[in-house]
Amino acid sequence: MRIAIADDHEIYRIGLKMLLSSMDDMQVVLELESGNQLLKALAQTSVDLVILDQSMPDGTGLDFLRELKTLQNPPLVILLTGSSGSAILHEAISLGAVAVVAKQGSGEELVSALENVQSKQCFVSADFTELVAGDNLLDQLTKREREVLDKIIKGHSTRAIAEAFNVSFKTAETHRGRLMNKLDVHSVAELMQFARSVGLLSK
Repeated sequence: MRIAIADDHEIYRIGLKMLLSSMDDMQVVLELESGNQLLKALAQTSVDLVILDQSMPDGTGLDFLRELKTLQNPPLVILLTGSSGSAILHEAISLGAVAVVAKQGSGEELVSALENVQSKQCFVSADFTELVAGDNLLDQLTKREREVLDKIIKGHSTRAIAEAFNVSFKTAETHRGRLMNKLDVHSVAELMQFARSVGLLSK
């Protein structure tokens, strides 16, 4: 299995590579420090699996999961995350991650994830199992409302959101109002606090 590791911490990448080299049929062919480097490298080199960190210097693991899904032959993805936010876990799975592994977990847990992937089975760290089984507040949002939420989290104004989606300011404002109503928040500050609480925004 040809593997790419995308993580901005060199020591962690070295540790992952050593772990993978001890396993049969595992070959690390790419080591990248950022998500954009990963996307650029995959245009030239094919891999079967990407081990992707959720916290990247140029975006989140979820951002790059969305990008990877659009590739002609998308690789399997294991997402590493230090967050126990339920939204991240649900979103990663909905975007097609075959495993979600706690970054602070043991090497044995990552080995279990890799073995499950080889057997075409999904894997979630034990610490996350209960959260994944629970309700996801974001499920009540429409696709556009989730896109608007993502833009707000990244600091985009309502006008910038309207321009990004090629809709009127009033339409963008309506989407924003509806998502805030569904999440029972009443200001951007409360929305950002919600995003932190569910793991969509680093603390």
